[in-house]
Amino acid sequence: MSYLVRKYGDTDFITGLRCIAASMVIIIHTGALRDFGTLGGIVTDNGKYGVQIFFVISGFTIARTYRSAGAFWPFFARRLLRVAPLYYLVITATFLLILWEYLPRPYWMTLYDSAPDLYNYLMHISFLSAWDTHVANSLIGVEWSIPIEVFWYAVLPLLLPIPHATKRVVAVMVALLLVSGLARAASHLWMPQHGAHFLPLTYGAYFYLGALSERMRERVQQRGADWCRRATWGAVALFGVGLCTNTGFNAAILALATAGLIVARPGGAGRRGFLCWRPMLLLGSISYSLYLLHPLAIHLAGTLWPGQERIAILFFALAFALTVVLSIITYSLAEYPFNRLGVRLYGSQRRGARGTPDTGR
Repeated sequence: MSYLVRKYGDTDFITGLRCIAASMVIIIHTGALRDFGTLGGIVTDNGKYGVQIFFVISGFTIARTYRSAGAFWPFFARRLLRVAPLYYLVITATFLLILWEYLPRPYWMTLYDSAPDLYNYLMHISFLSAWDTHVANSLIGVEWSIPIEVFWYAVLPLLLPIPHATKRVVAVMVALLLVSGLARAASHLWMPQHGAHFLPLTYGAYFYLGALSERMRERVQQRGADWCRRATWGAVALFGVGLCTNTGFNAAILALATAGLIVARPGGAGRRGFLCWRPMLLLGSISYSLYLLHPLAIHLAGTLWPGQERIAILFFALAFALTVVLSIITYSLAEYPFNRLGVRLYGSQRRGARGTPDTGR
């Protein structure tokens, strides 16, 4: 089953980062570390920012694969073949299970008084659900981020040709932050509760940061291995701050730390270290399945271990193990075959022999 571990040469460590991001999301949804005092509660709560880590990595992937593809439509079709098959499979299965009342209505469906109807389903499979708060996260409970990624697959390539002069980069970043602020303001004024949380416009800066890290990596690596190692440890320390504190800016801190690791981790160390351990690479390779399937696995774990007297860390271990089993199955049956189909139809979209075809989810 060697196909389960995807190899990217000097950027293997990014697959390890994807494992961490997916694990963070599962941690918050199981309350894994809440029994370990204040610090455990903070780390658990910060697990929600695993999605922002994914967005930065996705921005890196979009920049690299778009330039390698040479044209928009091969790039975009290749990306859709990467994310759509598994998404459609899980959305359809969950929709039917809720409709037939084998699964309870999720929290967000109840909050917004939405329903498992045809409109809800069509909004999801068209990747338009992000634009209607009432249905954006109403089926799986984590699917809100996938239409956001598809949106930025289409929009971020428009920003990539902009020259990377410092003034222009700052101007683009400020514009994206301003748009995010306006989206949040509109949410408070006219949209339902948490409306901006599901809008693609809220997250442009994360994707652009990832794209900048792709451009900067080659330049920074020329500073030498010693400089890169020091910068890498600085990024690791920043990641620790973002994970273990409650500053109010943890999403931005973790995003900057992720970009710092992408930019600075020495190329020669790309296949060594904790992030490149084989279990990390395995879980990172199937992280998209981990992300989409863990709510179902948590429900299954809850049926196996019902009641309020659960030990949180052990319940996390059970849910995580079930998620891994389900994810290996879906990766083998859906992700891998369609990924190979995309390679046959549109090429691997590698940039050079040591490039990264699919570092995003």
